[in-house]
Amino acid sequence: MSDKRNIIIIFAIAVLFAVFVFSAIDAVYPRPEYNDFCEEDYVEPRVLGEGSEEVVDPHKECRGEYDAAMDGYDQVSFYISAILALIAIFLGLYLPAQANSLNESIGSGFMLGGVFALFFGTIRSFSNLGRFTRPIIILLELVLIIYIAYKKIGNLKK
Repeated sequence: MSDKRNIIIIFAIAVLFAVFVFSAIDAVYPRPEYNDFCEEDYVEPRVLGEGSEEVVDPHKECRGEYDAAMDGYDQVSFYISAILALIAIFLGLYLPAQANSLNESIGSGFMLGGVFALFFGTIRSFSNLGRFTRPIIILLELVLIIYIAYKKIGNLKK
């Protein structure tokens, strides 16, 4: 098969797999809706009791609840996307290329799609990760990419 066709297959599988991962997550685990936490219409802030100078903005409390729900959603989304991404990456790595020449392109597409899903899942939840968790996650992802590079480039040279 021509190189152009292989590249098209690889990128098509990669993009479709990444889109599949996040659409599947949204289908199974729906994103919190702002309107479920806060009224859509603006409500005038009110003063607490007579003589009180403290003003209560009803949107601050509901916004906090919404933000907390989104943080939880992003974290679960990251875990699910990471698991599906790792499955795709290892499927791509170990798909027997000798059995069919098309398997090489399909495997590469799944690996790239897994990398995309892992990358976008990490971006989605990066701000919610702990201070020490962030560099650990990035280091693990970097090690994974280096492993993929050695595994695939090593296979191509043999």
